[in-house]
Amino acid sequence: MRQSLVDHGLRLVAGGYVVGADGNLSVRDGEGLLITPSRVAYDRLQPGQVVRLDLAGAGDPSRSSEWAVHCAVYRSRPEVRAVIHAHPVFACVLAVRGEVLEALLDEVGPVLGGPVAVADYAPSGSAELAAAAVAGLGSRHAVILANHGTVTVGVDLEEAFYRLQVLERAAQVQVLR
Repeated sequence: MRQSLVDHGLRLVAGGYVVGADGNLSVRDGEGLLITPSRVAYDRLQPGQVVRLDLAGAGDPSRSSEWAVHCAVYRSRPEVRAVIHAHPVFACVLAVRGEVLEALLDEVGPVLGGPVAVADYAPSGSAELAAAAVAGLGSRHAVILANHGTVTVGVDLEEAFYRLQVLERAAQVQVLR
């Protein structure tokens, strides 16, 4: 699982969904989670640097700055096994505009669970952001974080990553229409 987090981090950068060490990824691991560390660029991330936390966030202090979002999602959605937080450009345009991602493309409904809400603004790394992300996510598979980025979820990293790809493509279409 640690190697998969490293590999998907590299895919985030390669796809332009993040730059440097931005964003973060996690997978559920028993009663806790494995999450990427804070401020480690994905091209330098090693499996041994991936951090283990419990669902309250206790564990290694080098955990991602958005650990609270990941923990809150896992606590509220037992079926979720992977979470990706990214900063894709077109979805971030919607985040700044406060604009819901409409179901303009056929795949938005089945892949993302319908139109994607914009969660209320809260500062990065805060408990308020975690609560806003969970509320905005609801039962869907993606949420846009106001003035920030996105969160996608799945049964594994591959599904969460695919949902990120669909979210960004749909956001691009919506912005350019």
